[in-house]
This record gives sequence, C-alpha cells and structure tokens, in this order.
Amino acid sequence: MYVVIAGITTLGRKLVEELEDNHDIVVIDEDQDRCERLYSSSGATVINKSPSNITALEDAGVTKADVLISALDDDNSNMVVCSLAKKYGVPKVVSRVENDEYLEAFEIVGAEPIAHTDILLSEFLSYVEHPYLLKLANLSNNREILKASIKEGSGLEGRTPKEMQQDDKFPDRFKVVSVLQDDKTISDDLNIQLNQEDKMIMIGPSDMTDKLDRYFQKQ
Repeated sequence: MYVVIAGITTLGRKLVEELEDNHDIVVIDEDQDRCERLYSSSGATVINKSPSNITALEDAGVTKADVLISALDDDNSNMVVCSLAKKYGVPKVVSRVENDEYLEAFEIVGAEPIAHTDILLSEFLSYVEHPYLLKLANLSNNREILKASIKEGSGLEGRTPKEMQQDDKFPDRFKVVSVLQDDKTISDDLNIQLNQEDKMIMIGPSDMTDKLDRYFQKQ
C-alpha cells in the first residue's frame, strides 16, 4: 500500500519502522534535522516541508495514497492535514488526537481519530495492515473481535451471513456473532440479508486476520 505519514514524531518514526518493509512510505515534516535523520536511517521517502502545505502533499503523491496518517503533535495541524487529504480523495485518513474534545470534529471531516495514547501504535497499524476490518478487542488464545462493514457495491450485499461463512474463500475459523442493522443488533438469525452499511461482528484467530481482510477487500 502507498502510505503518507505527516510528522516525524515518536509515533511517526515508529510507524515507519513497522511499515516500511511491506509498504511504500512517504513522510512529510518541516524540521530539516528530523528529515535528515530519518532519511539516513530508513528507506522511506522524506519530504522536508510543512505537512499542512498543499505542495508538500502533492509532492508526496497524496492523490495515489491508500492511507494518510497525520501523526503531528498539534490537533489543529492534524485537522488541516486531514481536511486536505480528504479533499484530495484519500480513501483512508487517520489522525492522532491529543484532546478528546476534537474527536467529533475529525469525524466530521471524514478522518478516523485515534485518541488513546496507550494503544496509538497498534490502532494505526491495524488501519494500515487490515483496512477493511476494525479490531474491537483481543481475547484469550490469540483470538480477536473484529468489525467489518458492507460497502457500496459490495458483492456481499443481498447475501446472508450464513451464506458468506459457507464461501470457500471465507476463513472457516471465523464466526459471525452479530449483525448491526440500522438501530438493531441481530445475533440469533444469520439468514438475514445484508444491506449496504450493515456491520458484522466476528470472532476468530489473529493469525487468520490477513485472510479475512483480503476476503472483504475482494468483495
């Protein structure tokens, strides 16, 4: 995936370390010393400009980005970067948020806000590695609770969770435990038809999450 990261902060550097082996990474920061240090220690493309500058985003190839992560320390700066990224059509925009009062504002502009600093890194990595799933919780025995949405134009629209689980490409060790449909939570009927924007809650082993993500990606 093509990932743009705004800010060579502690979070930004850790994200580069974790992602650069498997993704194309471009990092933007206005501090020259930080840029030079990151450039010398990683394989990421580094752009020495303010991330909230339109030309910096264009130089970073924002129009072809699959994910943009704004990891700056200032909420206002992150808001500007996220707003610009959405205007350029980046499908997944994620931002760190220092002040919980800003959470709704980020959601309004279409960004995914991450506010809890103790799980910041794992949450951001989850958005990049499994963009079609949202991890809700870790369970014992290396199991996870995940949520997936039925997107517009998905081949799953009109099918039932039971039919989906019988698909050869669906990881058979994952189980759909409930469907969130409008304001209802349905747990006792897996023969209901899935509609656009319905959400499914699933439980399964963490080592099969990649396969599950690919399943939803191809629908």
